[in-house]
Amino acid sequence: MYDKNKGIKSIGQNCDYPYFHRSCSKPLQAAVLKDFRTDEYYNLTSEEIAVCCASHTGEKIHTDILKNLLQKAELKISDLKCPVIEPLDKEEQIKYKNNYTALHNNCSGKHTLMLLICRQMGWNTENYLDVNHPLQIAVYQKIQELCETTNKLPCTKDGCTAPNYATSLSELAAGFYNVFCKDDYAMIKNAFLKHPYLIGGNHRPDTEIMNLNPYICAKAGAGGLMCLANTALSQVLVIKLLEADMKARSIIALDSMIKLGWISKINSNDENLLYNKTVTTETNEPVGEYQSVFDI
Repeated sequence: MYDKNKGIKSIGQNCDYPYFHRSCSKPLQAAVLKDFRTDEYYNLTSEEIAVCCASHTGEKIHTDILKNLLQKAELKISDLKCPVIEPLDKEEQIKYKNNYTALHNNCSGKHTLMLLICRQMGWNTENYLDVNHPLQIAVYQKIQELCETTNKLPCTKDGCTAPNYATSLSELAAGFYNVFCKDDYAMIKNAFLKHPYLIGGNHRPDTEIMNLNPYICAKAGAGGLMCLANTALSQVLVIKLLEADMKARSIIALDSMIKLGWISKINSNDENLLYNKTVTTETNEPVGEYQSVFDI
């Protein structure tokens, strides 16, 4: 829990251990667009900025925006270096029957923004994922700045093959505070607040959480990571489950928001699939229930 006025409150163990940001890094990575004034250069809309920060489901609403973005910079789908994988949305998987493109990768928005900046700056677009590429150096420095650290950050490749960095959870929380609870990156904050569906999509946790409170910006990451910013209260909550249980991550996120007063109590039988605490067998026989036991 990060509150600029009240400081940082840690619950659990290993909060100061460095964890890779995974997709929670996307709004931090996108923040370089302010330094390069990329939003002005391409006259980016709020919808376009949202998709550039997204872990989207590959639905038409997402891919159409990305196609238009690539055209703005005279780029092609083949310029994207993210892997061609199936979209997260099950209906899209059925519709395309394995005829996917790189646009369907849930990280294609991030890659599109990286390419746009490279084209704008006259940088090589072939090796834009190289850790020593000027774009990636700028992203690294921006993450250090936002997370308020001068430490050398551990680096690896994310699932989409882009460089991904690790900080402590408190430093990651500071990064989200600086993006979503200050005015410096209002274009990113407003993109989240105005377009929660573009940030995720059908049944995505970030989208469903943001739909519960119009002042919350949420970003999920692989490995049991979730970052939540309450823009009305200027507070940030970062959740990391070492077991990487995505179901438990969502339940803990929602229970935490209830305890903090960010949202009202949710009925576990509600249509909100994130909060269904029932544990079932493979034949859907109820055998137990998730329980979150903690204080904030």
